[in-house]
Amino acid sequence: MYRTLILTLLLLPLPLTAESYLFSGGSRNVAMTIASEVLIKAYSNAGIDIEPVFLNLEESLQQSNAGITDGELARIEKISDIYQNLMQVPVSIVSVEAVAFSKKPSLLIDKWEDLRDHKVVIIKGAKFIETATEHLPVQKALSAQGAFDRLNKGLVDIVVLPKLAGWSIIHRKKYKNIRMVSASLKKMKLYHFVHKKNRHLIPVITPHLKEMEKTGEISYIRNTQLRRLSKTF
Repeated sequence: MYRTLILTLLLLPLPLTAESYLFSGGSRNVAMTIASEVLIKAYSNAGIDIEPVFLNLEESLQQSNAGITDGELARIEKISDIYQNLMQVPVSIVSVEAVAFSKKPSLLIDKWEDLRDHKVVIIKGAKFIETATEHLPVQKALSAQGAFDRLNKGLVDIVVLPKLAGWSIIHRKKYKNIRMVSASLKKMKLYHFVHKKNRHLIPVITPHLKEMEKTGEISYIRNTQLRRLSKTF
C-alpha cells in the first residue's frame, strides 16, 4: 500500500507554486507599472510568483519572443502577428493612448497626417505608434527619455508616445517648456502575453484576471497608480 501511495505521489504533476516566472515590459512606463501590479496580484491569487523585468520596449519584445523572459507584461492585441511565439491572455489589463508633445505650444496636432510637415520622433517598440506612423518620415529612439532628449535639444519638433509615459518624464526631468499639443491620436487596450512554452499559464491566470475585472480590482489598481502620478504634478 505504501509503495502504491509513494508511486502515486511521484507521478502527480508538480504544483505551479514550485516555479516563478519573469515577465518583461518597458522601463519607466506607467502602463507597464500598472500591468505589473495587476499581474503580481493575479498570479499571487493563483499561488504563483512572478517578477517584472523592465527593459526598453523593443528589447523586451525580443527577449520575450525568444523565451529569455517568460512573456510580456502588457502589449497590444495583435503583437503576436509579428512576434509569433507570444500567446495572448484574453483579458485587457490596461490601456494606452498616443499623444504628441512639443516645445512649440502653438502647434495643434489633430490627426496623424498633421505630423507630416514636422520632424517627429517615436519610441522603437511602441508598436501601435510605429504602425500608425509607418507612412510618415519619423525618427525612432530606443526610449521615451531618449526621444525627449532630442526634443529638448531642438533636434526634432514633436515626440509622439504614450501619454502617461510622457507626463512622467516631463515631471521627473522638470521640462517646463514641453507641452502636450494633441488630444488622443489613438487609444489601445493592452493584454498580457506568455511565451508559447508557458501556454499552460493561460487557463490558470485567465479566471483570476476575469474575477479582478469583475470586482473592479483592476480598475482600483490602475486608478491608485494614476492618483499617485497626478500628485506629483
